[in-house]
Amino acid sequence: MTTRAMKALTPILWTLASCAAAGLSADGGTVFSLDFEKGTDARQYPELSSKDVEVAIVAPGAGGSGHALRMRNLKPDRYAQITIKRSFPLQKNLVLSFDHREEVEAGGEAVYVGVLFYDTAGKSWFRSDRFGSEWKHTEIVLGEMRSSKGGVLDLGKMMERINLYGRAKGDTKAVMTVWLDNITLRVQAPSSRLSDEMRTSTSNPPLFNWPRGQNQSKLQYSTDPAFPDEKTTTAAVTQNFHTPPQPLAPGLWYWRVWTSSKLSEGWSETRRVNIVPEAHRFITEPVPVAKIAASPRPRVIDLDAARKELAGKNHSALVKSAEKIHRSGVPSDPPRYAPGNPDWPTWIDWYGKVAGGITGRTGKKLQQIAQLAAVTRDPQVIAWTKEMAFAAAAWNPKGGSAMEVGDIGAQHLLRGLNWCYDALHDDISDAERAKLRAVIVERAEQFWTRLNPFRSNEANNHAWLQTLALAEAGFVLIGEHEEAAAWAEYSRQLYLGRFLCCLGYQGDNNEGIGYWGYGLLFVIDYGDLMRHVCGIDLFKHPWLNQTARFPMYCAPPGAWAVSFADTAKPNHSVKGPAEQRQVRDLAVRTRDPYALWYAGATNAVDGLAPKPPADLPQSIHYRHIGWVIFNTSLVDGLENSTFAMRSGPFYAGHQHDDQNGFVIHAYGEKLAIDSGYYDWYGSPHFKGYSTLTRAHNDILVNGKGQAHMQKGADGRIAAYFDSPAYGYTVGDASNPAVYPGQIKRFDRRALFIKPGFVVIRDVLQSSDTAARYDWLLHAVAPIETDAASRSFVLTSGKAALRGRFLSPAKLAMTVTKGYPVEPVDGYSTRPVPPEKYAHEWTLTATPATPSVNEDIVTAMQIRRLAPAAEPEARIESLKAANAFGVRITAGNDAHIVLFRQRDAKDAMNGSDLESDGTVAAIRFDPQSGKVRSAFAAGATRLRFRGKDLFHNATPTDWSLPAQGN
Repeated sequence: MTTRAMKALTPILWTLASCAAAGLSADGGTVFSLDFEKGTDARQYPELSSKDVEVAIVAPGAGGSGHALRMRNLKPDRYAQITIKRSFPLQKNLVLSFDHREEVEAGGEAVYVGVLFYDTAGKSWFRSDRFGSEWKHTEIVLGEMRSSKGGVLDLGKMMERINLYGRAKGDTKAVMTVWLDNITLRVQAPSSRLSDEMRTSTSNPPLFNWPRGQNQSKLQYSTDPAFPDEKTTTAAVTQNFHTPPQPLAPGLWYWRVWTSSKLSEGWSETRRVNIVPEAHRFITEPVPVAKIAASPRPRVIDLDAARKELAGKNHSALVKSAEKIHRSGVPSDPPRYAPGNPDWPTWIDWYGKVAGGITGRTGKKLQQIAQLAAVTRDPQVIAWTKEMAFAAAAWNPKGGSAMEVGDIGAQHLLRGLNWCYDALHDDISDAERAKLRAVIVERAEQFWTRLNPFRSNEANNHAWLQTLALAEAGFVLIGEHEEAAAWAEYSRQLYLGRFLCCLGYQGDNNEGIGYWGYGLLFVIDYGDLMRHVCGIDLFKHPWLNQTARFPMYCAPPGAWAVSFADTAKPNHSVKGPAEQRQVRDLAVRTRDPYALWYAGATNAVDGLAPKPPADLPQSIHYRHIGWVIFNTSLVDGLENSTFAMRSGPFYAGHQHDDQNGFVIHAYGEKLAIDSGYYDWYGSPHFKGYSTLTRAHNDILVNGKGQAHMQKGADGRIAAYFDSPAYGYTVGDASNPAVYPGQIKRFDRRALFIKPGFVVIRDVLQSSDTAARYDWLLHAVAPIETDAASRSFVLTSGKAALRGRFLSPAKLAMTVTKGYPVEPVDGYSTRPVPPEKYAHEWTLTATPATPSVNEDIVTAMQIRRLAPAAEPEARIESLKAANAFGVRITAGNDAHIVLFRQRDAKDAMNGSDLESDGTVAAIRFDPQSGKVRSAFAAGATRLRFRGKDLFHNATPTDWSLPAQGN
């Protein structure tokens, strides 16, 4: 027998020997099966072991008969786990199947049932399934699994145990009960199975993406789960990602992949993707790999753009800039976090000093000096760049600069190395190129593994910056590294199929203005990269083409920003115009004159003249993220009055638990704020205050807030109307997941009488027994209350907010100062310095008696104090039929507002104002009776003092003056 033949036969012989040792036949069969029908004594199953859980064999099992294993952790923990100790060799098409169901005790949250396979060296492979109370059958093909610890699966590899467990959410602990039945490990062809996985695609065509590691040959997608030929498209694939060349019909699609490897062969489980009708339809050509491979260096450094950026500096000045960077040097290899090091008392101190201060800063310096080397072509600058690049390349890619310990710093470092390779390519030897290239490949592979397949949150900007670094590595190594082209093309498909499309349809961003600005730094860089290297213009994408106006609506010049998310230190400290660098870059690229004006341009830039937004709608409803922002002036924040409210989906971790929360700013002052600091993600202040409902102008139920950062705990904007005189919106937080187990209904109906009054009616219903409702308002100034009139007032600079509770008749008001959990000074454990500390006050208004149904009606005056003080308004209840009535008198104006009572059927009537709508309002001269403005929501008629102001055949929203654009 030849040596080659012997080598080919060795794995087969090993498999036969292993199978014999494990009691398996060579053609497959059952490794083990546990149906728990031997008896009810758990000791009859010696292969099972457990710790800190109660184990019992109970009836019934799956299907309502027989027995099942039940395990419950004895005390709250992150896991409820059982181990199956059984050695077995890997064979082709080895499948673990089992039935399971779960429960979690009240107060706890669990996220999945996990499965871990361990080999004899301690390497592990992971899969999970959803946590649920109904029995479910699960099948796991071992050959399709991947290891997070570098383990490699191969025929004959010996495995020694399997862990099955319930997993609590995040870092929380819970008491979990898990039932398991029919646990079987056997060789079988993968069955046709429908995965729980269903993704909503806001891009059309969608991106299909599946686990790497198998030899993919074809992808099928169909509108029918049976995949009949006439409804099925089959695409030949060589990678584990694919975007169809043309849009598909909106709706639900089923898809699967045929895979073939040493360990498995057959169709994958069937997954689903729902393409929403409004999904973005934006298609580009693929990355032109051959063209890039033949292109001269530098590739990713745009020399024309760099020369324009550096215009005004002569050669000598540029060399001096490079010399300054070189003198700063490259620090020694940054260490991983190690407890007990006095340089960083905690991990967050390490993160700020090392991941950001060393790794990230070094990467930025490498980019800067590489650009200078490419522009100047000065021999000394090239030498300095080479020295710094190889000093950084000597760092341990698995050490303190690894992607897994700090992806932001690691991507800056990878980008710096990419740029150095690009700039130095023709100035270093083949051996030096190979050495630097190997480092780039190893670091890029860390991002490639994290991103492909894509399991992260597409609305989280960490994935955007990771993909930018990977794309650059692909571009600089195309033609020199086999996978580089796949890196570049996958990055294009990720940006189109997942990132740019997920943020909305009007240029919005669920994580608010602060993270809008941060994320756009990377998105703009990627757009410039694609335009320069590939000739692909991503700035025509519908979201990217509009998003430059997002800061303009959130923070008009001179106005404090509206943000319902992590924003700054403190969260209410951003003032317009905000993020002007990104706005200017986008304005020029998308040819938006309003954005260019907001960015501060007074003259034309690249032929584009700035234009103030006086002729744009001054208010906006961002439908995708559930933000309503009413402004009276986008041109001048000192003249602007803003009322904003949020009720929408939870997308990503920088959002807060603030369904139906509101913000009021006016005349350049803060009045009703989003409270707290964004000191760092996961800080004690972050977890114990700033992200929680209690930090917002919202409602607590029985002292508890809304579900914390919970997918599915979504509110919605149920109504939006804007006109020159009125803004009206309804936030609906009645979804049972919002206040888990607490309420059935929470409607917040807000009428903004521009520019000076806000009337809010909260309609509340508890889930069962009477509940206590706490109405919250936060401010940066002391809040004074008057118990007799149930009123409050706060003065903030040149403006004041005066309010009165008109319902219920009895409530208690308390004012507290400060935070229940103190913020810290950024990425540290240091207290906020006194000069940076923002003092805050909180008003809590609580109805005197708990109740099932409660209506809280609050009317507030936004009062201008300078340059001349506006008169204080008189706010009072108004007797009305079928409605809560409010009368506001200020100077020579009188306002009447009617909110329909929750069960009223007939027309509302109060103080000569009558309507069959849900809300009605009028502003008039109390002396002459002349009507100055009027509004009705969901009405067919509005009548005042016996005169019809409005009549329509069907219910509609109406205003006088007419509705704005």
